[in-house]
Amino acid sequence: PRPECCPDCAATKPLVSHGSYGRRACDDKQVFLIRVKRFFCTVCRHTISILPSFCLPHRHYLASTIQRVLTWRFSEGASWKIIGEGFSPSLVPGPSSYREWVASFARSSNPYLQHLMRQLATWQLAPGKLEMALTDITASHQGPRQLLVAVPHLLAWLYDRGVTVAEGGKRWLPTLGIWGQLCNLGRLV
Repeated sequence: PRPECCPDCAATKPLVSHGSYGRRACDDKQVFLIRVKRFFCTVCRHTISILPSFCLPHRHYLASTIQRVLTWRFSEGASWKIIGEGFSPSLVPGPSSYREWVASFARSSNPYLQHLMRQLATWQLAPGKLEMALTDITASHQGPRQLLVAVPHLLAWLYDRGVTVAEGGKRWLPTLGIWGQLCNLGRLV
């Protein structure tokens, strides 16, 4: 859908349709071409590309594939060998791809987690929910793991505010990435 305002300058003037471009997207089984819609802001003169929710900026693999690797590594403690075996027999993505995703997520997790913790402290949660969220999050010792534990609390808060959460929170990575972009936290993966 057409954005209500420009993500760069927040101008509410209507954005002008500015064509589309082809982009590769792939999972562990196939590569396919998608069309990405573009808009032009007449105020700041920037072009805005609207990626579908199953894609992440700067990544060719689908968000679901990247999310699977992150879940295996940080929630289940899977080794690199087990992650690689999870993509057999195709062996795609390769080890360099999923190691980069894990490293990028690990680098980004602390700023994301710190911002989320500050927001949790200011959100008007039902009595006891803040304490429950903090107990869940602090029970984990690793930054990326803590962020994964915090995600359901973010999704529940967004859902309570009427924000559509993809597939009831099963696709948490795109939602977390969009939330981080809106909070100016930079690239997640």
